[in-house]
Amino acid sequence: MYQPMNIIVIDDEEGMREGIKRILQKRNFLVDAACDGETAIELLKKKSYDIAFVDLKMPGIDGFKVTEYINNRVENRTVVVIVSALATVEAAVEVTRHGAFDFLVKPFTPGDLNEVTDRAIEQRMLIYEREHYLSELNSERTLSRQLINAMQGGLVVLNIEKKPVLVNPKAEYLLGTKFESNTVLEDLFTEEDLYDTISGALSSSPEEVTTKILETQHGDRMLQYRISPLVFGDQINGIIIIIYDFTDEWKVEQDKNRFIAMVTHELKSPVAAIINYINVLQTGMFDGQPQKVHEILERCKIRGEALLELIRDLLHLNRRDAGKVEKSIETLDLRELLASQIEFYRGQADSRGITVTLHAAEGLYHVKADRSDLDRIFMNLISNGIKYNTDGGKLDIEITREGGDWSVAFTDTGIGMTQEEISHLFQEFYRVRNKKTSGISGTGLGLATVKRVLAEYNGRIVVRSKPDSGSTFSVYLPAA
Repeated sequence: MYQPMNIIVIDDEEGMREGIKRILQKRNFLVDAACDGETAIELLKKKSYDIAFVDLKMPGIDGFKVTEYINNRVENRTVVVIVSALATVEAAVEVTRHGAFDFLVKPFTPGDLNEVTDRAIEQRMLIYEREHYLSELNSERTLSRQLINAMQGGLVVLNIEKKPVLVNPKAEYLLGTKFESNTVLEDLFTEEDLYDTISGALSSSPEEVTTKILETQHGDRMLQYRISPLVFGDQINGIIIIIYDFTDEWKVEQDKNRFIAMVTHELKSPVAAIINYINVLQTGMFDGQPQKVHEILERCKIRGEALLELIRDLLHLNRRDAGKVEKSIETLDLRELLASQIEFYRGQADSRGITVTLHAAEGLYHVKADRSDLDRIFMNLISNGIKYNTDGGKLDIEITREGGDWSVAFTDTGIGMTQEEISHLFQEFYRVRNKKTSGISGTGLGLATVKRVLAEYNGRIVVRSKPDSGSTFSVYLPAA
């Protein structure tokens, strides 16, 4: 790899300079020559040399200064051999102090020159191997650091004194802190159980090494810590902590448990009511009273229809979450869509004397959506505007343009809600429960579905309400 090597000969004696050059060129080295220190430094600025033969005594910049210049350069790789007639121990010590590798005493034979050159080549090889090793080591360290930084989990390494010595970016993010040279354990963790587990791991013997798993809440996150002793030979020299964030999984589990509890409760009530009504009929208490039997059967029917509605809503939510709801996106006119739905609910509104009015100027109110999705959104809101209204009240539906969106506002004169009730309004199975809502049927899934469907179209819903002052539900959908 080093053939041919680049060599520079620096000597103010032309005969000596040219003699060294010829001998080295016979060995296929590339040799440059300089007659003084100034010329040598100019050549050294332009080119890198593997070996430099430097005459110690030169006018102007002498060999000491040239050697010092060579060894002060950044990433110097040049092996310096001093050529001088001063064959004294003091001279040898002095040139070594200035960074020279070897000493060639004048006069010398070609054999002497070749012998010194061979030693210089060996030194240059050692320098190369050292650089190669350091380069590989640096590459390995860089790769290791990149792998550590790319880990999906957080990594914290503690020494035997429980001081953090390595914290990767993921751990900094999960723990909400920045690792500095003065960071201590308490800056990273606040969990007492974790301290006890770390202390126990450090005090165990290498034969008892096991990974301890600890799950705890850190701020608003649920984190899992896998704590393992760091073993070298037969000693424990630190702790490795791998951190996993399972907040999403934990929330899903919590939501699932809450969902199951709510579904169980919502299914239990109508089923229990139906069974109770049937038990009453089976006792024969109302035999011969067809009017009473008809009344009980009507109640069973109402409860059964409510149960069926709940099951349908649950199936729809499940199919939508699973991505199994087929959509047919088309250009729809909001005015036409709302007019047909108002007509559908006309009988229900008239039975309570509620006036439903659509306010929309002549024109086109186009959106791109699946018709069944918009039907589900607006039918929920029209139905609620009637159910939670007062007898003889009003439901005004107004379409307006707000920037790039169509706004559809449903304003009723109903019972209204508190801010606390509004804050829970879009939770699954949540229903406003008070004296005014008793007797009003519903699954508590309608508005949760409305919000989900709107999100799929980059839409949103805003609610304004006060108790006994009615409510306004404003739906915003991107205009086509």
